[in-house]
Amino acid sequence: MCTSASCNRTGGRAAAVLAASLALILLVAAGQPAAPGPLREVRVAIGPPAVVGYLPVYVAMGLGAFDELARTSGLRTVFIDFRGGPDATTALIGGDVQFATVTITQVIKAHEQGKDLKFLLTFFNAQTMAMIVQAELREVTAPSQLRGRRVGVTSLGSATHMQARHILAAYGVEPEAVQFVPVGGPQTALAAWRRKTVDALVYLDPLITTLVEEGSARLLYDVRTLDGTVRLYGAAHISSGLLTRPEVIARDPDAVQALVDVFVRTLRWLRAHRTKPEEIARVLPAGLNWTPAMLRANLAGLSPDGRVLPEAVGTVIRFLKQDRLLDPAFAVPVDRLVDDRFVRKAIAGGGGP
Repeated sequence: MCTSASCNRTGGRAAAVLAASLALILLVAAGQPAAPGPLREVRVAIGPPAVVGYLPVYVAMGLGAFDELARTSGLRTVFIDFRGGPDATTALIGGDVQFATVTITQVIKAHEQGKDLKFLLTFFNAQTMAMIVQAELREVTAPSQLRGRRVGVTSLGSATHMQARHILAAYGVEPEAVQFVPVGGPQTALAAWRRKTVDALVYLDPLITTLVEEGSARLLYDVRTLDGTVRLYGAAHISSGLLTRPEVIARDPDAVQALVDVFVRTLRWLRAHRTKPEEIARVLPAGLNWTPAMLRANLAGLSPDGRVLPEAVGTVIRFLKQDRLLDPAFAVPVDRLVDDRFVRKAIAGGGGP
């Protein structure tokens, strides 16, 4: 049994030890990240999937960027495949997804119809497409000779459809002079080519490279390089990128910024590896099987940092009007089509490869 004095000394030591232990626990806890809560899901539409126009998406997947985003920001990114850009955009407008990786053309057409979408960043400043013709049609040596022929595109109103119209117009062929045939995603497009239900095709890689290398197709016009794009349009021409709805931005700007940051970092990684397509091929998700040669054919038009060039937006609008795919009176300013706050912040942040 302890005396009053000894009990006081023992109790004091115990209290001191307890206080020190609590202080240590609090100190350690202060230096540790909070335990992650439930993941929030963000859905991103892709239309069509598995095409090189969405190379930054697949590289980001292969680099583990979306896994890291889930760990650091609590965002689980789910990609949903659609037949083409118009279908993916419809899903975005309808609220089925929060983001879409399609073309700025879809933003412009949505505004024409009174729907407000915002383009956040661009993946390519060149068109990642080419026009090919069945190799056996030896009499067809230029797009001008496609009158009366069947031209395959992913879907009517899609970027490939508009690209086909641009190429034909440059060679003096009216859109009504050919039959546009929707062929869907890569697998159904390949089947249509094999069955010869189309005479020519405007599409993206890897299908273009595959068909040319196997000898079943010949190139009629190549827009995969910046040079080919500028010769056709007279300037850079935005291809694919990331877009969303204004209410998504208003409701969850942190999620928007986190996703934009992922793509800016990925574009910078790609810029650092432009001369090493074999290394890019190695990080791609299993199943894509994109060859270094195919990647090399498309890397020249890649955006270095996702920045949306106003002059490139103007080029898209000008050609849509020229091809009678947009009301000549369309006058929505660029700053209503594009919200570049997030890409500018990501660029200023300096997150390199």
